[in-house]
Amino acid sequence: MPENPLRPGFHTADEFKSMKVESGIVALDSLLGGGIESGLVHLFYGERSLHDDFHRIAVKVQTSKEQGGLESPTIIIDSANIIKLEKFTHLAFEYDQEPEVVMDKIYISRAFNSSQTYDLIMNQLEGFLDMIPAKVLMVTGLPQLYLEEGLKGEGMQEISHIASKISALTLRRGIFTLVSAPVSARSPNLPEGGRTLTGSAQVHIKISESKSRRTYTLAKHPQYPVRRTNKIKTVSSGTTLPLSYFLRGDESTQEE
Repeated sequence: MPENPLRPGFHTADEFKSMKVESGIVALDSLLGGGIESGLVHLFYGERSLHDDFHRIAVKVQTSKEQGGLESPTIIIDSANIIKLEKFTHLAFEYDQEPEVVMDKIYISRAFNSSQTYDLIMNQLEGFLDMIPAKVLMVTGLPQLYLEEGLKGEGMQEISHIASKISALTLRRGIFTLVSAPVSARSPNLPEGGRTLTGSAQVHIKISESKSRRTYTLAKHPQYPVRRTNKIKTVSSGTTLPLSYFLRGDESTQEE
């Protein structure tokens, strides 16, 4: 049973020390002042390709502390059907890790409908964390299946319960939590999932893409202002492109 960081009695949030760990994505780490932070829920929304970053983080945190990792397993509750084992293999080689060892430390629970999503998080997640010494939790596409099934009042209430549960577990156990959601159909600058989901996540990161780059926008953070940064996409070797290709239709790195 992991040690409970909360002592009896009344304490304020600023009494609990957090730590940061590198995500393996230079642009994202720069935006977050060094990396993802323990005790906070990080809500990613936007392009579905953002889950490439989730794959990388799941592998990066397994590296040694000397390499900027946590030497920690990762628990993934996959409601968005994003897990690609070949990506883990490729990333394992990139970080000089054995693929079999890496995948042995990534625990994946796949949800096929909204009821399974609810059960996994509300009834089983705490048991997973008791059994597995994971410091990183990922919940992909949290409201995804609810949306596909037709989001109604009961579904919104369940998402609210899930968001509150994740937030409480993250703070109490001091883990690193990443949640993803699609962009709202009504408000393209906001994620789907309702006010409870957005309110329970202390960090909001929107990801958008153009032909040449991926843009990370820090839309909410308890310490930093709204700002954005860019990551240039890798171009296949042997191809020469004019500078105008990279500049056309793209925003330069900036802070708001």
